[in-house]
Amino acid sequence: MDHPRDRKPIGQELIIPLMAVGFTAYYFWTVQELAWEAKANGIIIGALLVGLVGILLLRVGIRLARGEASLRISLGGDPATDRMRLAMIGLVAAFLLALPILGTTISLALMLFAGMWLLGGRHWPTLIGVSALTPFLVWATLIHGLGTRFPAGPFERAMAALLGIGD
Repeated sequence: MDHPRDRKPIGQELIIPLMAVGFTAYYFWTVQELAWEAKANGIIIGALLVGLVGILLLRVGIRLARGEASLRISLGGDPATDRMRLAMIGLVAAFLLALPILGTTISLALMLFAGMWLLGGRHWPTLIGVSALTPFLVWATLIHGLGTRFPAGPFERAMAALLGIGD
């Protein structure tokens, strides 16, 4: 019998289906009071989704029983690559948490710098240049030029006050 580590990891293949079932259950719970017509499409689609996930779980169970797979989770690479991917996911999560506080421009600058550093970038002119120029161009074109509503922070408010424009 082979070692469990030799089996193909398939745990990651269950993340989105299980989240979809959770969302479907939430939907079913929150629409109980609505009229049938208002919830019919969602219930039909949700029932089909739950059925398809059931078939997927059956297939996974068969693969597990045969010893072809394990429920280990892999991000598709060797352990060092998986750690890097997890670190990048953490960086994106930190960016999303910082966004409402620091605003788009500063959050994007910090995320770009940290991401390039994490991926091995050590050329300071490039790190600083890309981390400063890209968010400034985002602010100038998308936020100021086109008026797109991105989260405003200290930089956006300072530029609005300096230039006499609205956030």
